[in-house]
Amino acid sequence: MPPRPRKRKNKGLEPNLYESKGYYIYRRPDTGTRHGMGRDKAKAQDAARILNARLMTGADLVAEVMGESGVTLKAAVTAWLSEWVDADPKLKEWTKKAKRGRGQRLIKDAGGMLLEHITTRWCAEYLDENHQGSAYVQYRAVLSQIFQFAQTKGWIDTNPVAPTRTNNHYEKQRRRLTVDQFKAMHALAPDWMKIAMELSLLCLFGRAEVTAARYDDIRNGRLHYIRQKTRDRSKTAYVAIELTPAMEDLIRRSRLIAPVSPFIVHRMPERIADHKGKAHWSQVSGDYLSREFAKLRERVPSIKSMPATAQPTFHEIRSLGSRLLELKGTPVNDIQVLMGHADESMTQHYLDGHDTRWQQSKGNPYTMEALLQG
Repeated sequence: MPPRPRKRKNKGLEPNLYESKGYYIYRRPDTGTRHGMGRDKAKAQDAARILNARLMTGADLVAEVMGESGVTLKAAVTAWLSEWVDADPKLKEWTKKAKRGRGQRLIKDAGGMLLEHITTRWCAEYLDENHQGSAYVQYRAVLSQIFQFAQTKGWIDTNPVAPTRTNNHYEKQRRRLTVDQFKAMHALAPDWMKIAMELSLLCLFGRAEVTAARYDDIRNGRLHYIRQKTRDRSKTAYVAIELTPAMEDLIRRSRLIAPVSPFIVHRMPERIADHKGKAHWSQVSGDYLSREFAKLRERVPSIKSMPATAQPTFHEIRSLGSRLLELKGTPVNDIQVLMGHADESMTQHYLDGHDTRWQQSKGNPYTMEALLQG
């Protein structure tokens, strides 16, 4: 049965948009619910056009029937994941997993849209309405990569994401870990976690470096480590740290923890047979380290009272250690080398946010008269 023709007063309006006494109403094609669109016809038309693109998920089937040859967002995401993400040997598995998740979310939200119908306005409104804070930054980056990929295929000529805002005024919600909070957690921690926390504080290790550190990384009086996040991009990721008395004591205490293991941070697991993805059954995985750290957080009142999004993670120990070194007079350049950073601005980011960082200045050696003499 053919659809009923639109009433004369609704002709010229976008599908699913209706007018009643000068007021515009949008009827969702998926649920049938009605939503007021105000009295401005131009705005109501624009809104209806965007809503139709998002809600009428059969657009790709319609295009096929009508003989259109456009590529859908779903097809572009699928190809991008296959050719640029999964096939990239330099990307870490956790990065690939994150990109797959965001790609699937884009497919769910607007997979049926043709790339040629996606405008900068649609991208901006999609990001503003669906993703806030850090999620805005992450989804914008993924969406932009997908359109860059599509450009290399000749499916589109321009990237509609490029003109959109880059950060959406995002401010980090995660709070810095304080000295008192570190001490409280360290006192409650099991021996293996104490070693992990101390290794991060003394050597400014992140989670990946803590769990990867081995006894045979100690050569010629130095502990060698590779900053996992930047190992493929910068030579500064390769660092050999001179063993100090504090580090030697840490290593000594680590060796006393059962079982015998090649890893500095190790523990006796509940199930020895279950060591999938680990180099040795005694190794502590990054996910397990984070989960156990989170349990310790719940036992510290000053952290437990924070919103979940503000509670410091294990990674904040690295930041705390860098700031404490600075307070002890260690030059920022030395801290940068220890952290494996190629750019000092990244080191400064870790140093910020703890307390007021007073800029040291020499006093003026001249009298007023001497200055005024020129």
